[in-house]
Amino acid sequence: MRAYLIGAALLAATTPVHAPVHAQDNSNIEGEVVVTAQRASADYLSDEQTVVGLRRTADSAIQPVQFTSDSRDEDMRKREIHAMLEAAIGRASAAGVDLVTGEFELTRLTLANYKDLVFGRGSRPDTSEIELYVKASLAGSVGSAQGRIDSFIKAVPPNGRALLEKNGEITLTIINPDQYRPEIVKLVAAEALKTAGAFGPDYGVEVAGLNEQLIWAQASATEVFLYIPYRFSVRPK
Repeated sequence: MRAYLIGAALLAATTPVHAPVHAQDNSNIEGEVVVTAQRASADYLSDEQTVVGLRRTADSAIQPVQFTSDSRDEDMRKREIHAMLEAAIGRASAAGVDLVTGEFELTRLTLANYKDLVFGRGSRPDTSEIELYVKASLAGSVGSAQGRIDSFIKAVPPNGRALLEKNGEITLTIINPDQYRPEIVKLVAAEALKTAGAFGPDYGVEVAGLNEQLIWAQASATEVFLYIPYRFSVRPK
């Protein structure tokens, strides 16, 4: 893990560093969360802002998938999808992957909870579907994780007219992002003191915003960038 400094040193700021999107509604998250690719926007890489934070390898890669069936009878469609889900859950561990669900914080899918998933209407008439993720730990390259995920998807046998298909691009996850807050605060403090020191011993620094929610963005194919929307101003002591 290493600190990541973007842009020139911030000497005086009157507005907080902007997040790529609004800060997450949840704080003190201890579980695993999705790091969406669109968070890595030009906003947080802009030279107009300085962002001191932490760049680290993500914990897992996740592939959005959907289980679909277009059997004529709706009850049959649901039975086929559930049967395929059971088969997928049974194969996941041996394949080195997990099935997970959730729009933000992820929950592992098991034989005890998979029937709680809500069926959706597919894009075609008389089609039912369930959307979730296939997750593989990032032990190595994202290509290795993608390979395990692809092999798993191909190995799950169809049931009737039910199919398992990809449903979007692979993205990343991070576990308990708030665990990195103390380290990020130290990095911000060090940068603020360094900047104030450039003005001589008669100057100090005022820092605000460190109680804001942690924000994260996808920084590369395998890395996540975490920061707090701080602001600081150099002032005479």
